[in-house]
Amino acid sequence: MVHRKHIPEKMNTFIEIDRDQTDVTRTFCLRLAEIASWDSCTHSVVRSRVRASVPTLQRGLVWKPKQLEILWDSILRGFPIGALVICQKIETQTRKTDDRDTNYHLLDGQQRCNAIALGFTDPFSAKSSESSVPPKAASILWLDLQPLRDRNSTRNFLVRVTTAAHPWGYTRGDGDGRLSAAKVREALEQIKLDSSAPGYHRPSPVELSPQEAEVPVPLAWLLLASAENEDTFWRQIAHRAEATSHHWAAQATDFLQNTSSGAIEHRHAIFLGIRRAHSTRIIALVAPSELLEESDQEKAVEGPQEAISNIEHLFQRLNQQGTPLDDEELAYSMIKAYWPELADPIDQIAPGRMPESRMVSLGVQAALAKEERDRLPARRGVSEIRAIARKDNANKKKIHHFIKDRLKDDCALVDQWLRYHPTENPSGLLPVHVTNIAINSRDVYLLLLCFADRLRMKAPTESLLHWSRVFQGLATILQWFASDSAKAANRVFRHCREELTEENISRALLDAVKEEELHRIHSPRALALFVQVPEVLEGWNWWKLIDVGDGNQDETDRRYLKWWGMLGVRENRGLLLYAQRAFLHARFPDYDPARRDMWADHDRPWDFDHLLASKYVYNRRTGVFRSASQQWLNTIANLRAWPFEDNRSDQYDTAQDKIGDDAELLGQSFLFKEELGAFSCGDDVRSDEASAREFMETSRRRLLRIYKTWYEGLGIGRLLEEG
Repeated sequence: MVHRKHIPEKMNTFIEIDRDQTDVTRTFCLRLAEIASWDSCTHSVVRSRVRASVPTLQRGLVWKPKQLEILWDSILRGFPIGALVICQKIETQTRKTDDRDTNYHLLDGQQRCNAIALGFTDPFSAKSSESSVPPKAASILWLDLQPLRDRNSTRNFLVRVTTAAHPWGYTRGDGDGRLSAAKVREALEQIKLDSSAPGYHRPSPVELSPQEAEVPVPLAWLLLASAENEDTFWRQIAHRAEATSHHWAAQATDFLQNTSSGAIEHRHAIFLGIRRAHSTRIIALVAPSELLEESDQEKAVEGPQEAISNIEHLFQRLNQQGTPLDDEELAYSMIKAYWPELADPIDQIAPGRMPESRMVSLGVQAALAKEERDRLPARRGVSEIRAIARKDNANKKKIHHFIKDRLKDDCALVDQWLRYHPTENPSGLLPVHVTNIAINSRDVYLLLLCFADRLRMKAPTESLLHWSRVFQGLATILQWFASDSAKAANRVFRHCREELTEENISRALLDAVKEEELHRIHSPRALALFVQVPEVLEGWNWWKLIDVGDGNQDETDRRYLKWWGMLGVRENRGLLLYAQRAFLHARFPDYDPARRDMWADHDRPWDFDHLLASKYVYNRRTGVFRSASQQWLNTIANLRAWPFEDNRSDQYDTAQDKIGDDAELLGQSFLFKEELGAFSCGDDVRSDEASAREFMETSRRRLLRIYKTWYEGLGIGRLLEEG
C-alpha cells in the first residue's frame, strides 16, 4: 500500500513513500508559467524550485505549427497533456547555454515545453524591443478572439501560429494548409508592402498577423495578464492593444469595445480558457538517481566505462513515444551523450548547411576516413557509436579532435568551393543545392568534406579555390545523374586516394559510367540532336525517342542505356534553380534551407510556376494534341522558380499576362521575349497543330538552354567525354 504525504502547495511537490520505506519517488506539480520560465526568451517572471534544461543528448525541435496550435487548444479546454520526465542535472550533459540555476535535465517533454514557452513569449514587449527580436519570435502564437467556425477544425480555441516561412499564418483547419497567393498579397497590402518592388524581403512574423484570423492578439498578452477579475483582465488587453500601432490592434480594440451578446460570450469563453491555463498543473516525474549510476552490464565489463548507458536507454525508450527519432537523430543523441562537449561546436557549424544530426554524422565519418583504404567510411549507427565511445579510445579521440578543431574549417572550404556569389563565385550553387546534396546524397558531401580536409592540410591557400568549378561539376554530376551516388562517390574517392587530380576524377567518372553507377551525360549539342520534335505530333511521348519502332530490340536497348537516364534532365528542378541562381540569390539572400521548418516545399519562399498553365492541358479530355503537349507540361522547360507572394491566383493567366514585355521579369524567368507567345497559346495547345508545335519546339529550346547553362558554366566537358 502506498501512503501519500502532502507537502505545502508552495513547494509544488509531493512524495510517495512505499510501505517498507525503501523507495522514494519525487514528483513535482508545475504551473505552465514555471515551465515557461525555463526558457530565457519568455516573459514569465515566475520562478520554480525546478529549473530544467535540455541535456546535450536531446534532439532539436521537430513539432509542426498545427501541433503547437492543437496543444494550446487542449490546454485552454482543460485537456490533460501528459507528464514530463526530468532527472537531477547530469554534469557531463550540461551545455554552455544552460542557466546557472539549472538543477534538472528534461528527458521527455521537450516539444511540449517549447510550445508552452512559446505561448509565454511576447515579441511586442519592451523587453523584446530593447535589443533585437528574440529568437522565439521567429514563431508567434496568437489567439483569435472572435473566430469563424471551420468544419475542418476540431478546436474550440483558434490558436494560430505565424512563422518565418509563413508570417501570414496557415489555413484555419487542423492540417498544415498554406494560404493562397491572393491571401498572402492581401496580408502584404495591409502593411503596404509590395512583393514585386525592388529590394523586397519577406516580412518577419512581428510585422504581420495570421491572415485567416478575425481578431488576432498575441497569446502571451492573455497568459501574462492577471485573471483574477474578468473586467480587469480585458482592460489590460485593451490597454496593450491601444498602445501599439500594429495594424491588427485596431481590430482587437473594436472587438473589446463591442457590447453585443455574441462578443461578450466570446470574451467570457476565452477568459475561462485562460483561467484554466493558469490553473493547469503538469506533473514532472523525477527519474531515480540510480539512472546516473553504472548499469549492471557496465559493472560486468572490466576497465573504465562511461556511466551513461542507463540514461541513454531511458532516453531511447521515452522517445519511442510521440514524434519518433530516426536512426540518425538517435545516433546524434548518443554522440552528445558520450561527447557532450561537441554539442556547442555542432550547433555553430550546422546552421545554414544541414541539420545538426546530419552534420555530426558526416563529421564522424570524415574523422575516420584515413582508416579506410578503398572507400569512404560507412555511416556509424547507435551501437557502433556506443562501442567507439566506450571501448575504442583511438577513434574516440580522432572524432573529438576532428569535430572540435577541423570540421568547421573544412565545411567553410566546401562552402567556398560550392556556394554562389555574384562576383567571387558566379558559377556556384545556391545554398538549397548544397543542402540537398548533404541531405539526399550524403556520400557526395562526405567526399567533398574529405577532399577539403586533405587539401586544406597540404595545398597552399591560394590554390584551394582553383578547385571550385571542378567540385561544383563533380557534386552536381553525382547528385543529379548518378544511378547510385554512393558507389560513384566511393569510386572517385578510390581513384583519388593516392593523388587528388582532375584527371583522376575524370577517370573515376568515366569508369562509373561503364559500371552503370552513373548515367551517360551528353553535350548540349548531342542532346539537341537527340531530342527532336517529330513530324507527327499526335500520340508522341518521350519513350518514342528511345524505341526505334522497327522491332530491333538490340538497338532499342542500346539507346535506352545511352539516353534514358540522361532524359531525367527534363524533370531536374535543381538544374532550373541553377539557371535562375542569380535571381534567386538576390531575391532570397536570407533563405536557410537547412532549417527543418523550411524543408517542406510549401515552406520554401518560391513556387514552381507553370509558364503554360497546367489547367489548359491537365485533366482535359479533348484535343488531338493534348497528350503530346502534356509530355512537356511538367518539365523544367515549362517551369520557373517564382516567389510565392508574386504568383497570381488565377491559374488561367498566360505567360504574356504574367510577364508581359518587362525585360527584367523575362530575364528572371529565364525567358526570351519571342518565347512568350508559345507559352500563352492557352486551349489551342490541345487542338491546333501549329500552336502545339510552337509550344513543344519552344519548350525544347528552353530545356536545352537550361542544360547548356549548367554544362558549359561548370565545364562538365572537361570531366566527361562529350558524346
